Amino acid sequence: MSARVLGIELRRSIAPLTAVVVLGLGVAVVQLMFREGPTFAQWTTFSGMQRYALEFLVPVALGAGAWQGRRERRSGMSELTSTVSRPAWQRFLPVSGAMAIAVVAGYLVVLAVGAVQVVGNATYHHLGWLPIPLVGALALVAASWLGLGIGTLLPSTLTAPVLTVGALMGLIALRVNGTGKEVLLGPELNGLVDTFTVPAPRVTIAQVIWFAAVAVAGIVLATAPGRRRLLAVLPIAAGLAVALPLIPATQDTRYVADAAAAEPVCTSDAPRVCVTKAHANALGDLTGPARDALRLLAPLAAAPASVAESPRDKLLDRPVKPQPSDVDLIQLWSYDLDDQSHPKKAGEELTIELLRGAGTTQCDYLPSMANGVELERYHRARDARDLAAAMLVGKPLTTFGSLAKQEWPTLHALPADEQLRRVSAFRVASLSCEGDLVDILTHGGAR
Repeated sequence: MSARVLGIELRRSIAPLTAVVVLGLGVAVVQLMFREGPTFAQWTTFSGMQRYALEFLVPVALGAGAWQGRRERRSGMSELTSTVSRPAWQRFLPVSGAMAIAVVAGYLVVLAVGAVQVVGNATYHHLGWLPIPLVGALALVAASWLGLGIGTLLPSTLTAPVLTVGALMGLIALRVNGTGKEVLLGPELNGLVDTFTVPAPRVTIAQVIWFAAVAVAGIVLATAPGRRRLLAVLPIAAGLAVALPLIPATQDTRYVADAAAAEPVCTSDAPRVCVTKAHANALGDLTGPARDALRLLAPLAAAPASVAESPRDKLLDRPVKPQPSDVDLIQLWSYDLDDQSHPKKAGEELTIELLRGAGTTQCDYLPSMANGVELERYHRARDARDLAAAMLVGKPLTTFGSLAKQEWPTLHALPADEQLRRVSAFRVASLSCEGDLVDILTHGGAR
């Protein structure tokens, strides 16, 4: 493939327009959909969000490839080019190279736009995130080459738009309804990559194999004569046969913890307050409110002596069971932080967050809306956690649910030592995630 021919393709084919569309759409998706939370404060989080944008970019690359693939038939050159001595794969190189350069360039500029923001915000710099966007670039190349092959085989004006819309709907359906390994055959990572979670190496290898197989299938469709195009099934089948067994069987083994991101960064004086390395910017904002919370928790049984951020389990949202009694664990969720990883709440509001549940993390997270029994239990536990915090600060919370509002006047009227006894019993039960937490507060744990 000569540089001159490639240059002509880059200037006169659909490649420049494809690059512009990938760039514009990619920047729009990442900047507009993920402005809330620390998307641009940590490399892994940002690269995972950029992979989410592939749900929209891959259909564009597929459609652009299909439109380019029908060029020879549209211009009436297919019979002429079939008589030349050069093999079809050599004729395919310039146009496929131009499409690959276009989609990768657009995608990398999207990466660069976000990277400029991450560099200024992140406190944890590493290179472990690089495979995430590189695999994404391979997915775009595979989509554009598959589109070239399909466009060559079906050179209708409807092929490109039908492929684009169909691919978009298919990828959305895969993300929403997929439950098994098949989800990772799509270009995005199912939203499970964040500050403390990265894809397992086997997942990355499997995706590389799968996208490479798709790219080879596109080459076969575009260059093989006649019925030999049916051979395109072989790389697809081989890719599935190799990639699927490589993907771990369970969700919590398909992603692994980034231990370096979770390393503690602590105050030098007591009482000790710690955050993770990835959220080091939060330490200064958290220290004062955390020490206020420790002071209010000190009279309780099994009172904590320090505060530390507990990196949450992104996969199953599992709390630590049993929770350590000597530390008040706080989980800094994405919606708790701004783009520089500073807490959005401050002062007393942040202290109350640490007092919820009498200084314990929540035992059950929000279940499916369809499960009425678990949903009711979740809301009871949430109200109990709010009541415990309110009893410690001596006033109701603005977040009180209906049950908390109903029980607060009675609990607030109790003698101070009885309130302290009940909140202490509540804390002990919450550390082990056992017992009816509302009953412990309202009836002292016994009727």
